[in-house]
Amino acid sequence: MKNIDLDLRLMEIFCCVYEKGSISKTSECLHLSQSTISFHMHRLEKQLGIKLFYRKGKDLIPTSVAHTLYPYARRLLEVKLAAVEEIKLMLGSYGGLIKMGASPLLGTVVLGDLVSMYLRKNPQSRVELHVANSRLVVEQVHVGKLDLGFVGLKLDMEDLEYVDLWKDRVVFIANSQMEEELSLEDLPKVPFILREEGSSTRRLVEEALHSHGLCVDKLNVLMVSDSDEVILDVLKGVKAISFTSSLLLKKAVARGLKMVTVKDLRPIQRNFYMVYDRKRPHTPAVRNFIEETLLFRPQHLLEYSDTHNFFLQEEAL
Repeated sequence: MKNIDLDLRLMEIFCCVYEKGSISKTSECLHLSQSTISFHMHRLEKQLGIKLFYRKGKDLIPTSVAHTLYPYARRLLEVKLAAVEEIKLMLGSYGGLIKMGASPLLGTVVLGDLVSMYLRKNPQSRVELHVANSRLVVEQVHVGKLDLGFVGLKLDMEDLEYVDLWKDRVVFIANSQMEEELSLEDLPKVPFILREEGSSTRRLVEEALHSHGLCVDKLNVLMVSDSDEVILDVLKGVKAISFTSSLLLKKAVARGLKMVTVKDLRPIQRNFYMVYDRKRPHTPAVRNFIEETLLFRPQHLLEYSDTHNFFLQEEAL
């Protein structure tokens, strides 16, 4: 059997071709000519003695060997990046790219303050913030496309570490013409606007209703949206009910909406989490961001503490 060596530069090009699925897109990403990329890929295939891709139309399709090689190649590049960042840190440079994802709620309401605070302290760092539903963010962390995730649910995936950060409450909101109190039996009769599947807020509501024998498919669903802002806007003009985080309750009330109580339904509470891969080597910038996050108290949560106190008083009664 021939000796096989893995060149880190070839691994970088291979990973990009694997992720982009074409030579032209890889060329744009790495700022190299298509002929240079093709040359290096042929060189890598010659070193390994096996094909890594085959062409189908304009796309390059990975072979089974490429699928096996990719996660190892990605980890090699991460270790290289971590080593470079550690050396930079020893030289007094706290730079580096931090790739993170957040649920729509956390991404629009909380993470802006956290990221701006961090960048003021560490102007040499760079941040990529991707907003998607919690399930997708966790999956992206799990496959190594994101360093960190900020989500409202836990998924049981190998090697993921969840850190409890902040507490929240899911509340029902409605158009001003709706009743302020509804029973569980009323819910299938009233028009509903839901968050999309994969939303942690929707998942919590589904679990709460299911505990009372009520499934979402029995609701009178008018609309499904992946945006809390869109739901608030639609509720202003449509006699319907929905649900949202207590973080958005003041904004909802300011738009003329009201909070609705559902009798016999226990309060829906949750935690917000930071998630990362415990086995993945993290750069100093990522580790520093984790430390800053643990010390951070979102102003929005402090502003809404009166709302939580109100809920607690209601429960006591």
